[in-house]
Amino acid sequence: MVVAGGSPLVRSALRASLQASAEGAATISDVDSAEKLLSMCSRQPHVVLSALEIGGTPLVAVLPQLLLASARVVVVSSQESVSLLPELLLRGATGFLSLEASGPQQLWDAVRDAASGGATLHPAVAMLVLEQWRATRSQQQPQLTAKEMEVLRAMMTGAPAKAIARDLGLSVKTIETHRSKIFTKLGVRSHAQAVQKAFELGLA
Repeated sequence: MVVAGGSPLVRSALRASLQASAEGAATISDVDSAEKLLSMCSRQPHVVLSALEIGGTPLVAVLPQLLLASARVVVVSSQESVSLLPELLLRGATGFLSLEASGPQQLWDAVRDAASGGATLHPAVAMLVLEQWRATRSQQQPQLTAKEMEVLRAMMTGAPAKAIARDLGLSVKTIETHRSKIFTKLGVRSHAQAVQKAFELGLA
């Protein structure tokens, strides 16, 4: 396991916390440069507890190489930095721990979770990621008219065009026109694809 970046004082404190929790069961190194970290991880996979910068190099710049070396990267930083975390998580970081709010046991649990393929997220980051995901999903939501939504919901029941036309009091030709516009807006080519896409977008 490797503690990377941040000040010497922070690295020393993190190592001490981890060693106390590990009770001598793990080898814990620390590095102050991206070059040393990459060299270490290239020889064998490591769990890396990293600051946002490693010797002046942004973590995001070396993250792809760390992931290629099968490293599991947990970001350890101040809660003030949470706005920077979603990009790192999307790029493959395993999680985030707050320097202010994480005790020795939480650090050790995060390392074990990362080593076993799990993830650790501070609650503030989890909420931020959720909010950004919601915002992104909202931006991607197709803009269907009220009538197109009626037709789409009817399509999701499996009803054919004639039945939909009868239930909505419209002509079959009008239903077909609405279906064509729905296909275009959802980026699909068939009734089945439109229904699947609607479920994926939460339009049910």
